[in-house]
Amino acid sequence: MRHFFLLLLALMAGSYLQAQEQLPDASLFEAHRHVEGNDTLPYQLYRSMATDTMTEPLPLVIFLHGAGERGNDNYMQLKHCIKYFLDDTVTSRYPFLLMAPQCPNGKRWVNTDWSLPEHIMDSAPTAELREVMTVLDSLVNVGAVDAARVYICGISMGGFGTWDALQRWPEKFAAAIPICGGGDPAYADAMKDIPVYIFHGLLDGVVMPSRSIQMYNALKEVGNKEAILVTYPELEHQCWDEAFSTQGVFKWLFGKRKELP
Repeated sequence: MRHFFLLLLALMAGSYLQAQEQLPDASLFEAHRHVEGNDTLPYQLYRSMATDTMTEPLPLVIFLHGAGERGNDNYMQLKHCIKYFLDDTVTSRYPFLLMAPQCPNGKRWVNTDWSLPEHIMDSAPTAELREVMTVLDSLVNVGAVDAARVYICGISMGGFGTWDALQRWPEKFAAAIPICGGGDPAYADAMKDIPVYIFHGLLDGVVMPSRSIQMYNALKEVGNKEAILVTYPELEHQCWDEAFSTQGVFKWLFGKRKELP
């Protein structure tokens, strides 16, 4: 029995180390905290190697994490998908800023049950998602971000947040990548001019694949010519590694620019 417990502890330690290895080097990022009233939004900023100067306005990618990375350590939100943005083939080719905010424990980017077949958008955004937009606006206002090239991506809970942000503030985004999330198709018309690259595993038991299919169909119905839907017949909820490994996905993302008034 003693050997069994020793083996179990070894396996647990190995799993922990493996999980730790998925997190990127924190020294690559700038840690920040946005305080608004009683609310605090931790977030990390990353500047790609392709940036020529420290003063030019840069494209910005906002990455919204899933439910498992919530907290206040301002680090766990880097666990999934961030490594793809840090790859040399991306950072050496595209100048950009990456902003990764962290949603607090017990909070959500969108107040909805993720297992539902549909939901109606609340009249107001969550405080957490609103604070993300406040940070975005501040980065634009100080000249750090090119307002014509702001992108938003998210996985799972962050996929819902991506759709919600597009519905509420379509004027802010040049393109989006929502992965295994869902939105309110009633607001598709607000997003008819936004390129959206949608991903979902058809075996997803956490968020119904129909949520992504529903949003894609709604975008097509209002005339969105740049919506793309990719479904994976053999993948479950965690399809984001496959999504960000898609050939050309970063070229697609950074190639989008919106016309400003």
